[in-house]
Amino acid sequence: MLDRIRFEDTDTRVRRYLVPERILRTQGDVENATCLLTYRNRQIHLQEKSFCRISTEEQRGGILLDFGTELHGGALLSVHKVIGEGKVRLSFGESASEALSTLGQKGACNDHCARDFTVEVKPYSVNEYGTTGFRFLFIELLSPGSITLVQTQAVAIYQPLEYLGSFHSDDELLNRIYDTAAYTCHLCVQNELWDGIKRDRLIWVGDVAPELKAIKYLFGEIPQLGRTLSLSAEDAPLPLWINKHPTYSLWWLVNLEEWVHYTGNRSYLAQLSNYVCALVPQILENIDERGDFSAATFLDWPSKAYPDLSRGGIRTLLFWALNAGARLCRMLDKVTLAEACEGAARSMQGVKRSAGHLKQVAAMLMLGGFDDPSCAELLQQNGAKGLSTFMSYYILSAMTKCCSTEHTLQVLKDYYGGMLAMGATTFFEDFDLDWTKNACPIDEIPDGTRPDLHGDFGNYCYRGFRHSLCHGWSCGPVPFLTEHVLGVSITDEACRAIEITPHLGHLQHVRGSIATPHGKVEIEHERQADGSVHTTVHAPEGIRININR
Repeated sequence: MLDRIRFEDTDTRVRRYLVPERILRTQGDVENATCLLTYRNRQIHLQEKSFCRISTEEQRGGILLDFGTELHGGALLSVHKVIGEGKVRLSFGESASEALSTLGQKGACNDHCARDFTVEVKPYSVNEYGTTGFRFLFIELLSPGSITLVQTQAVAIYQPLEYLGSFHSDDELLNRIYDTAAYTCHLCVQNELWDGIKRDRLIWVGDVAPELKAIKYLFGEIPQLGRTLSLSAEDAPLPLWINKHPTYSLWWLVNLEEWVHYTGNRSYLAQLSNYVCALVPQILENIDERGDFSAATFLDWPSKAYPDLSRGGIRTLLFWALNAGARLCRMLDKVTLAEACEGAARSMQGVKRSAGHLKQVAAMLMLGGFDDPSCAELLQQNGAKGLSTFMSYYILSAMTKCCSTEHTLQVLKDYYGGMLAMGATTFFEDFDLDWTKNACPIDEIPDGTRPDLHGDFGNYCYRGFRHSLCHGWSCGPVPFLTEHVLGVSITDEACRAIEITPHLGHLQHVRGSIATPHGKVEIEHERQADGSVHTTVHAPEGIRININR
C-alpha cells in the first residue's frame, strides 16, 4: 500500500531514545519518581507494576528531569492512568533554570520552536511531543487529579554522520573541547545547517563559515552543506543580499570556494554558475575609492556598535571574497570576471588599519595582511577577554602569528573550558568568562544567592533564556586544533595534496584524523627526547603528503 502513496521527500535523520540521568526536583505530590531513571520498552500495558504518579490538588505536581547532555528532539510520555483532565505542561530547557522558567521570564520564549506548551495526555497512551534543543524537561500537571508515567524518554533526532575526523592529545581538557565542539556542530546539521537547535533554526551563511571548516574535517562531503549554500542563494535572488546582510554574500562566496576546493565537485559549482557570475559584478560595484565594501557595516554582533572599526574586518572579508570569486570564475572559464576580482584585490593591498579594542577585527586584519602593530599588541593582551564563539577560529588563528602555541592553547582552554566548567555539554551562542564569577552552573537550580549563568547574562538579541546554548558557529576549536596543532593544510583541490606542519606547544603526543574525498587521513605526532617531533601519516592513495619538520 505504501508504494502507492506519492511521498515528496524522506528524512535521513535517525531517532534514538534516552532515559533521564537525574531527577533535579519534584514539587507537590510525586511518588516513585526514580522509576523513570530505568530504561524499559516504550509499549504501554494494561497491567503496569512500576510507574511514577504525579498528583495535583492544592499544589501542582511536577518533576524536573536531566538527560545528561544537550540534544535535539522532543520527549516521549508513556502514560498509564489519568484522573481528571490530564492537562500537562511540558517545559524544555537548555539549562535547569530555563526549564523551570515561564514564558516571558528573563527572555524565555518559544521563538523558532515551541519549548514550553500544554498538552492533554490520555490513559494507555504513548506519544511524542516537541522538537527543540534541550537537556532538561519539567513536567507539570496543571489540572486537578493525577497521571501515572511509565516512561519519560528524550527522543534524539540527528543525522547519522560518521565521525572521520578526530583529535586526541595528552591534555584531556583539549580533548574534551574538541569533542564538545564536534558534537555541537553535529547537532546543528539537521536537514540543512542550522545556527542553533533551539533558537535560530535558520541558515545564516556567515555563521556557516566555521561550521563548514569543522564539517569538512569531521564528516567530509555531506549533502546538507551543499544544499545549505544552494538554498541560501535561492532565498536571495539578486540584487538582494543573502540573509539581508551584504557581508553574508561575501561569506557565501568564501564558503562556496572553500567547499569546491575541498570536494573538487565542479559539477556542483556549475549549477551555481549563473548566480556566481551575477553576484561578483554586484560586489565589485559596491567597492568605493578607498577599497572598502560600501554596502555593509555589519561584521558580527559584538562589533555592531562600532561601524568604523568593523570596516577593517569587512575589508579582509572583501579581500577573501574577491580572491574566492576569482578562483571560482576561473574554474567557470569566466576569465574577464576573474581578472576584475584579482585587480580589485590587488588595489586593496598595502593599506594598514587599526582594530581599536576589537580582537575579532584585529584578527581579521592580521589574517588579511592589513594589520598595523597595534593588532598584534591587542591579541597578546588579556588572555581570553574579547574572544567570541563565532570568531574564535579566526582570533585563535591570528594569535598563532604573534603569540606562542602554549599561550594560544591556554586562551582556548580558558574560554571553552570555562563553559565546560559551568556544566556545558555543547558550546554557546556567546560567552564571556566574566559571567562565570560566582554564577550558578546550567546543571544546577539557582537558589537566588548567585547569578544564573543562563538567565542573567547574554547580549544583543540573545539575552537571558533566549540565549542559545548549542550554536553551530561555536565549533571553531575543531578546525583550529586540526589546522594548527595537527598542522593540516589542504594545498590542492579535492585534497590531492596535504601539508603537515605540527605545532605541539606544551603537548607531548597528539594523534588525529581528517575526512577527505579519498578517505580518512590519520596523523600522529610524538615529541622526542631531544625536543624534535616525529610525525607518522597514513593516507589513502591519491593524496600527496608533505611533512614540514
